[in-house]
Amino acid sequence: MTKKIIPDPPPANRAFGTDNTASSTRLLDSLTFTRFRPVAPESVNKPSLFVIQQGVTAYDALAHVSRLLETAELNGDELSLHTDPFERALFWSMLHSVEMARAVVDALLDGVPVANQISPEN
Repeated sequence: MTKKIIPDPPPANRAFGTDNTASSTRLLDSLTFTRFRPVAPESVNKPSLFVIQQGVTAYDALAHVSRLLETAELNGDELSLHTDPFERALFWSMLHSVEMARAVVDALLDGVPVANQISPEN
């Protein structure tokens, strides 16, 4: 008898659409437009200076996130030149996470059909 070394894969996660049945609810299918949300609310009774506007398409929002992550990468590359070796190692680890996050966002954007990239005002 042979021992199984690799464990069974986890069951399909319906929230992320890994199940191919027609009745499954896909999380990404519900991403259509943004909702109004303060960026950093300090108090419920105090208005926030910066907010996410309602009605921005998911594609446009992800494109903006990609640009923000790209800026973080560029700033991180520059800042890493001015740190000591120990801090540089920690910083490069964080920067790698930013690069991976941007790659995921860009891959999602690349997978969106052209018809879905049109903004609501077009």
